[in-house]
Amino acid sequence: MKIGNGNKPVQNTSNYLTNSLANMKNHFICICIIALLGCNNAKPQSDKIPLEDIQNIFSKMKANGVYTDKTLLWGYFFISNSKDKFNQITEELKKQNFEFVEIYQSEDRNYWLHLERKEIHSPQTLYTLDKKLYQVAEKYNITYDGFDVGNIKKGQPLERDTYTVPEEFKGADYLKDHFPYLLFLNTAFDRFPHKEEFCHFAKITTSFKKDGKTLLPTREELDELNQFEMVFESYLKEHKVKNYYVFRETHRGNRIIYFVTNDAKTIAETITQLKNSNKLREFDIDILTDKDWSLYQKLRETIPNEQE
Repeated sequence: MKIGNGNKPVQNTSNYLTNSLANMKNHFICICIIALLGCNNAKPQSDKIPLEDIQNIFSKMKANGVYTDKTLLWGYFFISNSKDKFNQITEELKKQNFEFVEIYQSEDRNYWLHLERKEIHSPQTLYTLDKKLYQVAEKYNITYDGFDVGNIKKGQPLERDTYTVPEEFKGADYLKDHFPYLLFLNTAFDRFPHKEEFCHFAKITTSFKKDGKTLLPTREELDELNQFEMVFESYLKEHKVKNYYVFRETHRGNRIIYFVTNDAKTIAETITQLKNSNKLREFDIDILTDKDWSLYQKLRETIPNEQE
């Protein structure tokens, strides 16, 4: 993952993620890239990476299951229209355990210096280090362009918890039986490697007050349905039921929510307990076993993939 100001060209090295979408697709995770302004070697940088952006990067990494609290290989990049000062910068930062990787020239004729260091970072420590590297760059009248991160074992993707599923919800709407049909589905399950284990779907169906023409929920009912889902998810979490929210359907007066679990018995007992408590609106529950995830696959086909 490359975070910085310029458009670093794709290199042949594979030990880190760059800001090239093509290169990112070779890794298990795909994290949003922050594109900032270009560099200017003649004055101090004003387009420095803010702490909030770094915090967002860490949040996205964690949401994708990346172990951010482990030692990772962090790369740091400087850019200039001349490479004359690069040796001085390298020698100065080697005293702080930075290692030289390469110097190369991009198509726009700018020169890049790539250094790296194995370390553990939090958003705050990385932000603090960035401030020091901006100062080094200003000292030598060049630009510090940003950082990237990868596995300490070069050529390997970042290690991650494969049971962590990011939220990549996408929607689809079309006519079904002459009435609007709304689908909201987490497409991150396309890459979920534990489908055979998590093959028990809890189907939750609740009816709602509908608009007379579309049979979709009224504005008031929509708010209540959203609250219903939040309480439902919280209840399962409080009772330590292993589950994932996979998708929901809204059609002809019914909201249908699907959770998947590896423990059909426990989720059925827990949801039945919630139903009998009368704390929520009326709903029905069905437990479906679908080892092929055929229902998910069928609905997934209705949501187009983004153009690559």
